[in-house]
Amino acid sequence: MQEKKNGVKRLLNAIEQNIDEKNIEILAKLLNYHIPQLKVDIEAISLVTIENR
Repeated sequence: MQEKKNGVKRLLNAIEQNIDEKNIEILAKLLNYHIPQLKVDIEAISLVTIENR
C-alpha cells in the first residue's frame, strides 16, 4: 500500500519540478485542461498532503 502513496508523490513532484511554458501547453492538451487553471493547480501541488486510504 505504501508504494501507491509514493507513486503519487513521485508523479506530482515530477510535474511540479519539470513543468515549463513549452511543456505545460502539451500537458494541458493531453489532459484537456485550460492552461491558466493547470498552472494554478500545478502551483498548488506543494500544498497537497497525500495519504493512503
